[in-house]
Amino acid sequence: MKLFCRDEMQRLEMAAVAAGVPLAQLMENAGRALAQEVLCRCRPVKGKRAVVLCGRGNNGGDGFVCARVLAQQGMECVVILAQGAPRTDLAGEAFAALPEGVRVLSGEDREAARREMEGAGVLIDCVFGFSFRGELSGLPAQLLGFANGVPCLKVSADLPSGVECDTGRVSAGAFRADVTVTFTGKKPANASYPGKEFCGETVVRQVGVPAALVEGAETHIFETDAGFPPACFSTPDPQANKGDNGKLLMVCGSWGMAGACVMAAQAALRCGVGLLQIAVEERLYPLIAQAVPQAVYIILDWENRREESEERLFEALRGCTACLVGCGLGTDSERLCPLVFSHCQRPLVADADAVNFLSRHPGFLEGIQAPVVLTPHPGEMARLCDDTIPEIQSDRLGAARQKAKDTGAVVALKGAATVVAAPDGRCAVNPTGNPGMAKGGSGDVLAGMAGAFLAQGMRAFEAAVLAVYLHGYAGDRCAERLGQRAMLPTDLVEALPQVFQAFPAGEGAL
Repeated sequence: MKLFCRDEMQRLEMAAVAAGVPLAQLMENAGRALAQEVLCRCRPVKGKRAVVLCGRGNNGGDGFVCARVLAQQGMECVVILAQGAPRTDLAGEAFAALPEGVRVLSGEDREAARREMEGAGVLIDCVFGFSFRGELSGLPAQLLGFANGVPCLKVSADLPSGVECDTGRVSAGAFRADVTVTFTGKKPANASYPGKEFCGETVVRQVGVPAALVEGAETHIFETDAGFPPACFSTPDPQANKGDNGKLLMVCGSWGMAGACVMAAQAALRCGVGLLQIAVEERLYPLIAQAVPQAVYIILDWENRREESEERLFEALRGCTACLVGCGLGTDSERLCPLVFSHCQRPLVADADAVNFLSRHPGFLEGIQAPVVLTPHPGEMARLCDDTIPEIQSDRLGAARQKAKDTGAVVALKGAATVVAAPDGRCAVNPTGNPGMAKGGSGDVLAGMAGAFLAQGMRAFEAAVLAVYLHGYAGDRCAERLGQRAMLPTDLVEALPQVFQAFPAGEGAL
């Protein structure tokens, strides 16, 4: 599903005008759509008061139309001018069309505005919409702050005021909506945290932009949907052998963290990789081989056979179709990551301790010519970017996109609504998954899945997007069956067969 940034939405509206749809009609339809959503959620409307906070731009115009329609349907309506009189011609015309029964207050009369909001059955936010940037201040900030404390239904037009469209960044005091009615298509902030939290439930309503224009509009950000996995898979060749299904090399696991390697390996196997090789220290081999008997092992003995171990690793790197490095490596990353990063010429997934290694030695990433997928959680991303976790989380989209641009790697910033960014500017926001997945080991499962898809020939961005979506989908199935509290990362692996049954092969490339 396309997510429309601010400039993209403005271009789309101008294209609609050029196609013969007046802006006034778009505003009328938007206001009516907003009113209809309120009416559906507030029945019976008799005796209920709707308070509409309106800005001075066209988002305020949507609010004036909404107030008019609600009043015509029998609701008591109050309009509060949060920024004074309307400043655009369209908003002015909509304001002039308000019926006499709609009371209009200046937000400057704070006490009167407070009284009206306290008695509201629904508060409707039409102050800024998708045009907002920066920080809330002045009268709008005061009114929105008070509105947030009123215990009633809260509805926003397009985006809650104080939420930035393109980034999902949220200003202090932003309006917290129960429902956001967004027009024509979702915006990035409707799908990505922290903005998504302030949107509540997002409802998309069409307001007159021709469907052909929406379908043909170019966007750089999308929300992955259920149509993506079938498009990635093709029907298996009946003559295929294990070599045709990819050879994944895993350089993972260390003393005390063998489980990370095991979970990544099991996930990779469940995702269809033809041959799995695991490079491990000799003392780990009995532990991991018992849990993953399907793999072929490259035994490394750094104390007694250093040169031989290096050559075994280099040979495996030359022979694989993709490599996964980092899961459970611990301090061994200082020995193994330089060898992998300097010799790997195949698509590479760098997870966990490999990401931490790169944060300490960023120069190694610059020397890699093959496609790279980085899978940091917010803490690892903060180290990678030399930022704080709150800074990363305040603009997850921006952080992932900038790091992808700077490094040339695909970056999958994990967390609620995982963001996958490509160096060319494409970005996917993931809708699947739940808090029950926030447990040690879930990331190892994801890394194994991404590595398997890369090994089977999928391009780096598509492999990461697919792995993230199916990983979250598996988590949702586990939550339904086991509950979020009880589910384990290993349950995600066990759910993968059912996940693939839910997404049969289409006409894809994998």
